[in-house]
Amino acid sequence: MTRKEGLKLLVSRVPEDKREAFVAELREAKSKEDRMNAAKKYNATLTEEEAKAIKNDTANEVSDEDLDTAAGGCSTCNQNCDCYCSCSCN
Repeated sequence: MTRKEGLKLLVSRVPEDKREAFVAELREAKSKEDRMNAAKKYNATLTEEEAKAIKNDTANEVSDEDLDTAAGGCSTCNQNCDCYCSCSCN
């Protein structure tokens, strides 16, 4: 599982009305501990197997665009389209 896929899965486990706040806290996080605290605060959990799969991903970071998309907004058209941008705005 890529980090992008893992992030999308994690964000999907947060109630929709709290996703933007959760993603904002992830953006502001300065450390792994800060990210873990945000996840706990919003009850966003991964199974041990899911976490290992993400950890094994060789990609470095998740971009701001990835965070926006995981939160449910299209980074291109700013609509709630859950598409990794296969929407009509392309």
